Amino acid sequence: MKKFTSALLAVTALTAANVFAAGAVDSKTGAYLGGNVGMANTNVKYGYSNDNSFATLSGAALPALTAARAQNYKAEAGKLNPLFGLFAGYGMQVGTMYFGGEVYGGFDSAKVSPYDDSATGASAGYWKTSVKRTNFYGLAPRIGFFVTPSTMLYVKLGIEGGKWTAQVDPNAASIDGSAANADQKAASKKQFNSTKNPISFVPGLGLDAFITKNLFLRAEYTYLFGPKMTVNQNVDGYQSSLVEGTGVTHTYKITQQTFKVGVGYKF
Repeated sequence: MKKFTSALLAVTALTAANVFAAGAVDSKTGAYLGGNVGMANTNVKYGYSNDNSFATLSGAALPALTAARAQNYKAEAGKLNPLFGLFAGYGMQVGTMYFGGEVYGGFDSAKVSPYDDSATGASAGYWKTSVKRTNFYGLAPRIGFFVTPSTMLYVKLGIEGGKWTAQVDPNAASIDGSAANADQKAASKKQFNSTKNPISFVPGLGLDAFITKNLFLRAEYTYLFGPKMTVNQNVDGYQSSLVEGTGVTHTYKITQQTFKVGVGYKF
């Protein structure tokens, strides 16, 4: 029985080796080009805090008033959005292993509003804030393993760029209804924003399935460790009963998960 089992394992190993050896004629080594579409879940951890200022006050009540009027708000929001892209690369098959790299880029429609009280009344409204991105580009090494001669699982360790914009739109009705002077109102009514074009780490997992010698289908999941952003807003024109101090600091921490399907051609 032991000899039979050993012989069976040897035949199985030899058969697998022959299958991949035969597949070597149809090697996946070479350059390729393709396109994909997908959905992204863009997530934003948001917070704002006022810069308390009681410079006109004096006496022992100052610390207590500062603490009483402090604001430290936190929220988290996510939204699904479509994206479209192209990719190109080169890889080399070595037995059942694959080593290569690719470049990619595309259009992103990500836009998340983690705080929005634009419909709130003039006596209580603050602002609307949003984060968006319109495009992306990156490069990634890939390491794959052929589970069959035509199906490869792979991991990628990408780095990705793309312009992110964080924006704050003040509630004009609240500012107009305040007792602030004209200059304070004008300064507070401006749109406040910050842009960042960081290099982010984007690991991923995927599958390439060849349906002909050169044509393949792709499915891929990635996770983007996005940037941290800050927007400083002038709130001089708001009533002190709404926002104390002269400024508010908005913070954003961005991540994005994507799932894409595509088609490619190996030359």
